[in-house]
Amino acid sequence: MANKPVDPNAKAALNQMKLEIANELGMENTNLNGANSTSYQNGEIGGRVGGQMSKKLVAMGEEALLRQYNSKK
Repeated sequence: MANKPVDPNAKAALNQMKLEIANELGMENTNLNGANSTSYQNGEIGGRVGGQMSKKLVAMGEEALLRQYNSKK
């Protein structure tokens, strides 16, 4: 399985989602590039943001499946 977005616009949308989740978690945008942080600190940030992104993407997929299922009834 390739680790590339199917739609080229998806990368921009995922980056926007990443920034929104970081803001929800109280992280500053200036800290997201990791240039002034240790690898351990960057791993902590990436883990929290990545985990929340996964949860949101799964929820969005479930909602889309439910809409599709309910429209067939």
